[in-house]
Amino acid sequence: MNTFYVLHWDFNHDALEHYDVLPYFRECYKEKKEKPKTFEEFKEFIERKSQYRFWSRCEYEMICHGWPVRKNDYKLDIHEQIMMNIDVITNILFKEYESSTN
Repeated sequence: MNTFYVLHWDFNHDALEHYDVLPYFRECYKEKKEKPKTFEEFKEFIERKSQYRFWSRCEYEMICHGWPVRKNDYKLDIHEQIMMNIDVITNILFKEYESSTN
């Protein structure tokens, strides 16, 4: 099985961790009655599921700032990291399920 890691701040352990997002999308895919068939349908599916789970939820957000520290901080969440890599993630999952249906 392939993996795709994003950065996630685990506030319970006060540490930065690598978080694999693909298991969530695989589970959503299994539960979906009408499966996406084309690359674009998969892309839309991933975007919607990512937005539902990871967008604007504080447990999936972290504040980043440069070094040396300046006044401007940047909020980064898992959904934004997924959207930066949407074609890569879609390609990984599309190939997995395309090969399993053939």
